Amino acid sequence: MSKMQKKRKTKRILIILGIELLIVIGLIIAWFVSRINRSMDSMQHDDTKKEDITVSDAVTEVMESDYTTIALFGIDTRESNVDLTQPGAGHSDAIIIASINNKTKEVKLVSVYRDAFLETTTATPNNRKVTEMYALGGPIGSIETLNKNLDLNITDYIAVDFTALTKAIDALGGVTINVKEKELNNLNHNLEEQNEVTGIYSEGVWSAGEQTLNGAQATAYARIRKVGNNDFERTQRQRAVISAMIDKAKQSDIKSLTSAMDEVFPLIATTMEKSQMLSMGTDLLSYSLGDNTGFPLANETPTLGSKGSVVVPANLLSNVKQLHLFLYPEDTEYTPSSEVQRISDSITNETGIGDEFTEDKTTEEPTATNSSDQ
Repeated sequence: MSKMQKKRKTKRILIILGIELLIVIGLIIAWFVSRINRSMDSMQHDDTKKEDITVSDAVTEVMESDYTTIALFGIDTRESNVDLTQPGAGHSDAIIIASINNKTKEVKLVSVYRDAFLETTTATPNNRKVTEMYALGGPIGSIETLNKNLDLNITDYIAVDFTALTKAIDALGGVTINVKEKELNNLNHNLEEQNEVTGIYSEGVWSAGEQTLNGAQATAYARIRKVGNNDFERTQRQRAVISAMIDKAKQSDIKSLTSAMDEVFPLIATTMEKSQMLSMGTDLLSYSLGDNTGFPLANETPTLGSKGSVVVPANLLSNVKQLHLFLYPEDTEYTPSSEVQRISDSITNETGIGDEFTEDKTTEEPTATNSSDQ
């Protein structure tokens, strides 16, 4: 066989091997997509049409084209098999606005304090704790309340309960959290309750410091409230757990990720379509977590009779301005809506709290989402 013939034969073999490799890669991708699709079929899908969800009139082109804004809800329910797409499922113990920069893939998280005093979107609107809106109007009522009070354009949400969070973290092999000495007693108290409610047993956490927590322990950590600065500090813990989960997911293999999907997807409620979730999933490694904070940034915490202890924006209008500067820093077109001005005046009239945003009333400064100090 001549050298020319040998070269041609070698080239043919390489082409055949290349084609076979592409086929194998294609089959793996097809299997993975099929696998994800099967898992997604188990989710509680909210069929509410996006165009039927009320968003703010103040939404700008930058907010619509350059950002994707999603609401994340952690529901405080002690029952199993609850339909999280409907009113009555429970209160939203965690309310987090996730803003994704579509160009840079930076993700910013804002916790809306559960006791934030805002105007509801019920048939007869009134000012009350925003946590109650999920029980009254379900997830759609909750995101419309956020849109109305904060000039946002949220049409997608993801809602989970304690069990879903616990199983997701376990499927990922736990998360690394820096537990403080003062948090141990409350963490273990929450854990005892969870063991009974979820049926997922876990040992307690007996020492402080950075360590790997299993799902039940990390969920109990995220629920700590009566330590430090009460709910303000609890929202920091919630964001720390989410950050740790994203970090762990980015390091996980396909087996761990598919296991997490199988465990958690049946416990998730969402408006998001499969194609949208698949697209976001393929960008997972590109996402970077930016700063996070809580809302209202500047506030006072009076007790208002039967409405209890609330977190009042000081005032709503100036807080919403600061929120938009944080979430959409390059959006120079945004101007607060007349609706936000009206609600701000209404809250001031009811509470007597009307001061403009000032640094001395801020509860927390924006911080890195994965800060070990949280």
